[in-house]
Amino acid sequence: MLKIDEIAKEINNASKQYSIVFTSGGVGPTHDDITYKAVAKAFELKLELNQELLNIYTQLIPGQYDIKRLALVPSPCEIINIDSTETFPVIYVKNVYMLPGSPKYFKPATDTIISRLKGCVPLHFEYIDIELNELALINILDKQIKRLNDKVKIGSYPQLESQTPFTRITLEGTKETVAEAKEQLLYVLPIQKIINLKHKFSRFQMNVILENSKNEAHVKCSLDILNECYERYSPDEIFISFNGGKDCTVVLHLAATIAKLRNISSLLCLYITDDSFLEVETFVESAAQYYGLKIIRMQQPMRSALSALLKENHNLKASIMGIRRGDPGSENLQAFTPTDPDWPQLMRVNPILHWSYNQVWTFLLKHNIAYCSLYDQGYTSIGNKNTTTRNPLLKDPNNPTSYLPAYTLIDKSAEREGRT
Repeated sequence: MLKIDEIAKEINNASKQYSIVFTSGGVGPTHDDITYKAVAKAFELKLELNQELLNIYTQLIPGQYDIKRLALVPSPCEIINIDSTETFPVIYVKNVYMLPGSPKYFKPATDTIISRLKGCVPLHFEYIDIELNELALINILDKQIKRLNDKVKIGSYPQLESQTPFTRITLEGTKETVAEAKEQLLYVLPIQKIINLKHKFSRFQMNVILENSKNEAHVKCSLDILNECYERYSPDEIFISFNGGKDCTVVLHLAATIAKLRNISSLLCLYITDDSFLEVETFVESAAQYYGLKIIRMQQPMRSALSALLKENHNLKASIMGIRRGDPGSENLQAFTPTDPDWPQLMRVNPILHWSYNQVWTFLLKHNIAYCSLYDQGYTSIGNKNTTTRNPLLKDPNNPTSYLPAYTLIDKSAEREGRT
């Protein structure tokens, strides 16, 4: 009984999440053929002798005493006759097709069923797994369902069996509408909560940034600087200095916007490591996947790392950086500033030089941009492990062992508290 209950549960869940469900095997006359019983239980139907099915089997297998067992099926159901090297029937209930397990019968059955479906508009299925319960998603999903106006079917299904419970959001419709709906849904969902995020920076994200920049002077200025950079230099002469920090993440997102606009296939990033946090390493890897980055890793100090980089890549002429006014060494910088004479010769491009701490966090949060998880644990500025601690000003007053996220910092001048 337990086995039937388990199969019934899986069938019921699958029928809700997928347009078409095929079961394989368990439709014979023996005691362990329990698919029909499980399907009946899944949809709260009775098992009844189907006279039409019995007549078919009587003709196909004459003289068999136990033939009635093959015709004891969920009621009501529909019958499909499969014409192959041998003719045989299969049945379906709702969107669940119950097929023989033998490849000899399974393949022609699926071919016949799929051919019957080809006259319909092909449906595409996608899903998003997120570490939130259904109640936390109601408002977001309701708005998306209303906006889509039935063009895409959206469902949400709690997944409680895993070690960390999550909700699976499903999208079903034409391939084009599902792709668009998924992009827009990912834009409004809390990106830090999404599990195994595999999608990449797209033209949808690009268009959102470009559209918003019309009303945000500091964003437009940064995009203009990056555009000028790509006017002065070819893509293979430019790299991004990326350390996984919040400022570099803003710059990376802006640079990806310009790259997408200019049809640049990939961005080169220099990542200089020195006793880095595991969380930073993890974030750099996920950012490389999302933005399609080619990462070159070098060890500190920075000057020797740049020398080694240019020795191996003679073509590089410009470095896009995430420096802001107030950072060490930023006093005399402009949007375009050459390196000092005793440094490897490069043009330093500083697109967010005049951004404030608030503007950085507003941008990241407004556009739902993934950032290093340490910023949610009380860190406001991140260096290496030996020189970085949590910002004491973010200690939670209600829980001394906990820290508030970086974007809640009130005294912006204390951004580098915790750095030594």
